[in-house]
Amino acid sequence: MGEERKRAGGRKRTMGVSQVKLGTSEARMQSNDSRDEILKAAMQLFANRGFHETSMSEVAREARVSKALIFWHFKTKEELFVAVLNRLLEPYFIDFTEEAAAMDERAQILKLVESYLSFVRDNASSVRFFLAQMLHDQKMSESLNEQVLKLYSGYRAMLVELIASAQQKELCTRRTAPESAAAFMLSALNGLLIEFLFMGASAIDSEGAVAMVSEWLFGPSRSATSDGGASAA
Repeated sequence: MGEERKRAGGRKRTMGVSQVKLGTSEARMQSNDSRDEILKAAMQLFANRGFHETSMSEVAREARVSKALIFWHFKTKEELFVAVLNRLLEPYFIDFTEEAAAMDERAQILKLVESYLSFVRDNASSVRFFLAQMLHDQKMSESLNEQVLKLYSGYRAMLVELIASAQQKELCTRRTAPESAAAFMLSALNGLLIEFLFMGASAIDSEGAVAMVSEWLFGPSRSATSDGGASAA
């Protein structure tokens, strides 16, 4: 009997530990879910109303959570704003670690261009949000500029490195300094971004833009050359 009681007591203690662990796991999941809902609501309100015109009470109502819960996740509205920026910037970060092994420099450069244009086309509201805050919200512009500059510098550095490597391997016919070539390409891409915001989705021809970049950096494709030769003949 004594041994059975000990075993039963052991089972109870084990169940108690399991229940505590399960409860902790569930609490974390609920916490992550509530944080996501808060970020989604804040993203929408900041985009539509701006930083200063959006209150934490409005975010709470939109997210259907208590105001106290928002302040449990984010100590200030500025902290919430920066978290929104980080969430918006996530899709920009492109990791070529797995793809790079199977792609040469030319393919990687064209993939970078294509990814940039695809993001602009698919995330127009985020792009407008960036520009609106940078142009009109002086209080938050320093934080925003720091985030965007970090992203922009990383993207530019990737282009410079890939162009330099392509030139060394004689894949690239353009002999312009890699830094200048990358700056020119980024200027063209940023121009397409602005045109898209004015003209809408029809303003971006991703395939055409990638083809132009390819020809500018690497020369005419073989198919274009053969077509031109056939026409000339």
